[in-house]
Amino acid sequence: MDLGKLTIGQMAELNRTTTQTLRHYDKIGLLSPCCTDPHTGYRYYHINQSARLDMIQYLKACGIQLEEIKQQLETDDPREIRERLARQYATITKTIEMLAKSRSAIARSITNYERYDSLPKNETIFLEHTPARKIYLHVSDKNFFEQNDSGYEMMLRELKSSLHEKELPASYFCNVGTIVRKKYLDKNELFSNEVFVFVEEDYSGPGAIETIPEGTFLSLCSREFFKEAELARKLIHHAANAGYTIAGDYICEVIAEFPVFNDAPRGMFFKIQIPIAV
Repeated sequence: MDLGKLTIGQMAELNRTTTQTLRHYDKIGLLSPCCTDPHTGYRYYHINQSARLDMIQYLKACGIQLEEIKQQLETDDPREIRERLARQYATITKTIEMLAKSRSAIARSITNYERYDSLPKNETIFLEHTPARKIYLHVSDKNFFEQNDSGYEMMLRELKSSLHEKELPASYFCNVGTIVRKKYLDKNELFSNEVFVFVEEDYSGPGAIETIPEGTFLSLCSREFFKEAELARKLIHHAANAGYTIAGDYICEVIAEFPVFNDAPRGMFFKIQIPIAV
């Protein structure tokens, strides 16, 4: 093997890459053969060109685009490499944070679909103990209980826009819910202009964040979206008849969503819940 006249195949094999990749680098002017045989017209690489290829492969592995790599290799200033790597480090760090949030959101969704299998499906009222949960809130100018399904969708658009503005992952937009504050329950009113999504317990990012306290909840599940007001009053009435004291805010959370066809209303299985002092 003549290390001063390596064929494209030899160069590719020595550097654990492909001839197709080397041809592409040649085409865009990133790395070209160093010499041409005047008799045969064959083009050859020199083994020393592996140093440039090593830099290309390293920067590419760091997620830097080929055009940026080309610009970088046209300079001889190590400060530019440092600054470019620092920018890429920040980008990768942010991506990892977003992926971690998405992983947590997916885990919550999986847990919820498992909960769907075990929760009562026939609007039976039941008691359950629930740990503390952290939520991201959006306040709307609409009262959920005065909306039809289209109005509810508009409230969710507001929530989704709020998440987008805070650069939070779209995977957060699951397991959504609404709140009726205790002050309205005490007046026997159903008013809810706050929608939310659950976030991880260690969430410390932007937005209006609140913790739903741990406690015992009087709960009821249903798939009937348009019956929530009726079911909420049923739950409140049951609490009063059973001698329970309402200890906090009414929460409605979507446990599972189902496929939606065309312009049909959102298909969901939700749980309404009221914290009580037993």
